[in-house]
Amino acid sequence: MEETNYITEEKKKALQDELNYLKTVKRKEILESLEAARALGDLAENAEYHQSREDQARQKTALHR
Repeated sequence: MEETNYITEEKKKALQDELNYLKTVKRKEILESLEAARALGDLAENAEYHQSREDQARQKTALHR
């Protein structure tokens, strides 16, 4: 059985603000980072690309929690 958690209006607003930030600002930053890393060439040994992909995965996880 799932436990019901109650939150305040302030906490609800903070969570909505965080979600909006992740969907807009952070997503754009990560996509720009991926684009710049791809421009560097060989993706197999491109640390910037791999870091950007990890950031993207963390962001997606945060969006789905």
